[in-house]
Amino acid sequence: MYEVISHCNKSKWQDKLNQFIKKDIYYNHSFSTLYKNIENGDPYLFYFENEHGKKICYVFFKRKLNILPFKNNTSTCKLYDITTPPFGYGGPLFDREDADLVNQFRKAFNQYCLEENIISEFIKFHPLLQNHRYMENLMEISYDRETIFIDLTIPEKRIFEQYHKNHKRNIKKAIKNQLIFKVFKNEKMYDQLHEFTKLYKATMDKVNASQKSYYSMDYFKKLIRGFTNKAIIGAVLHEEKMISAAICMYEGTTLHYHLGCSDKQFLNLGSNTFLFHNLSLWGRSNGLDAFYLGGGHSALHNGGTIERDSLFQFKYRFNQHGVLKFYIGRKIHNPIQYELLVNQWENYYSEKPNPNFFPLYRNKCNVYNSSNHTKLG
Repeated sequence: MYEVISHCNKSKWQDKLNQFIKKDIYYNHSFSTLYKNIENGDPYLFYFENEHGKKICYVFFKRKLNILPFKNNTSTCKLYDITTPPFGYGGPLFDREDADLVNQFRKAFNQYCLEENIISEFIKFHPLLQNHRYMENLMEISYDRETIFIDLTIPEKRIFEQYHKNHKRNIKKAIKNQLIFKVFKNEKMYDQLHEFTKLYKATMDKVNASQKSYYSMDYFKKLIRGFTNKAIIGAVLHEEKMISAAICMYEGTTLHYHLGCSDKQFLNLGSNTFLFHNLSLWGRSNGLDAFYLGGGHSALHNGGTIERDSLFQFKYRFNQHGVLKFYIGRKIHNPIQYELLVNQWENYYSEKPNPNFFPLYRNKCNVYNSSNHTKLG
């Protein structure tokens, strides 16, 4: 038995999630609807329950294909593809690992996709849940990159001891320079939005970020409204001025780093390292088990080698034992329509699509692919 719940029915969505012991922010209704307008798709929760009462849920974005530039908009056949929510992780959520349950879920979901004219499916599996397991025989699974988490179940002293010597030195430097760490929650986050947004924009300018990485004040306000008691702004202050900050979200046992920014003039004071260190301590003192930092910009290269870029190295130095592998999944539900769309794309652009993209027909169409699928890093 399965049920597909629209984002329009928030209470039912959350009621289904509340039946699970495991919790994670990326399955939350508010997280999916946060990106509804950005992704040009509609979020849904697929809820499956077998005859023994065992349950699985799966969040996905359903996107129209008729609006692609090369697609004939007058076609009477409405086609779709699906993906996990933007800038987050997903895949099936279940309380206990059960291969038979996953097989039953996928059989029901595949049938749903055929009935709904869903051509392809792309999943960014959850590194902490490692929920790509049991899916290898059900879709194409590939390893993408390394990510990092900090274990918050160990004593505070041990958290600090496992840092790289450079991070330890920067934290001591930040303390010597009298940097102050503060956490702002709920309504108090609104008071910091102007400074955070200004600092965030300057950071995006500094790294020559893509346009999609620039978020408006409205986005941040919507985030705060949707995540009451589930989000914080952690900020480092120097002489009462915000010089480094991050928005983090949490549910269940995990604190997730979401978006961060810093003033480059003060990086020599150790502000960024001080920020992440204190966010870890805040998470631990609030009963959370893990602080998930994400990965770097570099993904798996052809030939199977991984480049550990500077962003990854920064995170890795917080916990060299906290490497989590990140996997992606690809499924073509309708091969005939898929090839037709690829051919239409090639005729429209007079070239071959980048083979690293999936689905191929969304190349140049504001899509996910194995090299730029996430902003979590």
